[in-house]
Amino acid sequence: MSMKNLFLFSALFLMLMACGSSKEFTAQDDLAYQNLKDLVDSQSLVIISNSASPFASAAFSRVANSNILGPGNNANNIDITTNANKLTIKGDSIQGYLPYFGEQNFGSGGYGSNKTSIEFDDIPKDYVVTHDDQKHAVEIRLKIDDKYRNSEHYDMMITLYPNMKSIIRVQSTTRTSIEYTGRVSRLEDKGE
Repeated sequence: MSMKNLFLFSALFLMLMACGSSKEFTAQDDLAYQNLKDLVDSQSLVIISNSASPFASAAFSRVANSNILGPGNNANNIDITTNANKLTIKGDSIQGYLPYFGEQNFGSGGYGSNKTSIEFDDIPKDYVVTHDDQKHAVEIRLKIDDKYRNSEHYDMMITLYPNMKSIIRVQSTTRTSIEYTGRVSRLEDKGE
């Protein structure tokens, strides 16, 4: 293949890839995206997760593969539909209780503690909302401290989609990373 033909083939390939990667959104898609943005702007929402995906280190994988997590679960995907979990944004405060699976450093001040979940109830630092119009997604980034461990801090990224799917990514100062997948909805004012 000559250099000119190679160049034309490469240019054509890139154009096809660019065309295939851009999604055309319908008016209904745009409306659902606007409703999601309005929900996030209201600062009155709740996320309930149905699965957890811990960072699967070799040690965690060995333990998880021993079936300790129950049938159907593995080191990369754990069903938490029967586990209590919730992340609530109400005004400028965020409250959360997320079950944790993974490795933790013992120097974190939590050794011997009966608080193994990720728990917080505070006003976050560096709370930033970003709208990704190309993907029709809303991203919330924040930093927040653990409710019971003064040495534990979380960097969180919450991604929400118009179909109400949610992904919560948590990086900790003392634990391996974990991701939660679930659903977002409007917070009902019934004392929650």
